[in-house]
Amino acid sequence: MRRCVMVAAGLAAFLLAGPAAQAGPSDNTLRWASDSEAANINPYYNNVREGVIHGFHIYDAPTYRDPATGEYRPHLAESVRLLDDTTIELVMRQGVVAHNGETVDGRDVAATVAFVLNPANRATAHNRFGWLAGAELVDDRTVRLKMVQPFGPWQEYLTTLLILPDQHLASAGVDGIAREPVGTGPYRVAELSPGRQTVLQRFDRYFGGAKGQATIERLIFRRMPERNTQIAELMTGGLDWIWRVQPDQARALRGRRNINVISGGTIRFHYLSLDAAGRTGRENNPLTDLRVRRAVAHAINRESILRNLVGEGSEVIHVPCHPEQFGCDSHVATRYEYDPAKARALLAEAGYPQGFEVSLAAYRERPWAEAIIGDLRAVGIRAQLRWLQADSFQTETRQGRVQMGFGSWGSSSVYDMAASTSYFFRNTPDDMARDDEVARLLELGDTTTDPERRKEAYAAALRRITEQAYWVPMVSFPLTFAHHGQLEFTPSADEVPRFYNARWKR
Repeated sequence: MRRCVMVAAGLAAFLLAGPAAQAGPSDNTLRWASDSEAANINPYYNNVREGVIHGFHIYDAPTYRDPATGEYRPHLAESVRLLDDTTIELVMRQGVVAHNGETVDGRDVAATVAFVLNPANRATAHNRFGWLAGAELVDDRTVRLKMVQPFGPWQEYLTTLLILPDQHLASAGVDGIAREPVGTGPYRVAELSPGRQTVLQRFDRYFGGAKGQATIERLIFRRMPERNTQIAELMTGGLDWIWRVQPDQARALRGRRNINVISGGTIRFHYLSLDAAGRTGRENNPLTDLRVRRAVAHAINRESILRNLVGEGSEVIHVPCHPEQFGCDSHVATRYEYDPAKARALLAEAGYPQGFEVSLAAYRERPWAEAIIGDLRAVGIRAQLRWLQADSFQTETRQGRVQMGFGSWGSSSVYDMAASTSYFFRNTPDDMARDDEVARLLELGDTTTDPERRKEAYAAALRRITEQAYWVPMVSFPLTFAHHGQLEFTPSADEVPRFYNARWKR
């Protein structure tokens, strides 16, 4: 808490120093920053939120989920129909042009699916394509997507199937599409300088579709790990838009001339994963003991973290999904209230009366991670923080080198439990529990189109996951944005700032 007070004091002093020159719409450019950056901008090689955002602007999918209504609308596709339990037929829109001048149609859909399903290409964002078995080209405009098996949330996932032009795929290959991304989206990549900046230029041949035509000409992104630096850049004109503004910073910014501060809830949530399966080694691994995992859950004061660090629009969650996602029933959960005395008793019962040492990997919201570490230390669990980049966090988790992992998950903006719980607990590369019964239940929920059967299976999976304390679900994630007062910007709960719908007031 002392660190937060010092940050707030430093920010207040900066703000009281007087007004500064503001950035604005004079060059029709929007400059934004975030604390993370995807190592590979291609949407099939990252799940980092900033990569998802760039994906929405550079690429398009056959359909589009309207963030205001939740309606699925045709986008690259002119029509979509389910032929049987495992076949989706798409008729693609005519006249769509990619950033490199290619005409995009059914052939590009088939090529994209073949590319991501080819093991030699090592695509990592399995949540986008793992439900597909292949694609059959009927004619130039018509393509049939074949599912591995019946898949309940196919409509949601179709909105994440971003199409890559087939000629560019063939000529550029895996490395080339990372260096020179080409899509059909409202913006094309004009500059890609990892670690420095990414510049997107409005694509004036964009077909519009459900997204509509972009108004702002250029988007300039910079990775900026320190939030106080972001605030300073916003105040001095170097940035026009920032997010993940902390509660103390938001209070200091509200009322400042020519700066708007807005907040809202999202479907992102934070979690603490535990090496229940012993992937880091089973010998002398306390986390393979249910009593220890329950002790960890009782040791963490999530209400305090929410109240002091997270801010408005958040809630403590008890299940490994967001309550707004289909199937996410928190009523079935075993709940672990904050109880340090019970945590210490469970540790002693498990044979660790003096606690133990453990590493905790994290990559964002560092003050929250530090608060967790403080709570754990209070009951004798001496956690050492390993601060990683987002991609390294995922790699180390998949390679079985994470004992505890403080992570964040936005479900690729998909409003279905298949995008959250199934991603982490269905014997996937990110599954740290490896519980075959949980995986079976989730598979059942994922592979039927009957909503009631899906709910029953998901509820049983959540009941077992929480009873076994495989995770400590933490809090849902609210977003607070601060941006230039002349910018017209509307946030959405799926955590995708749609800059193609933003505009400068004239």
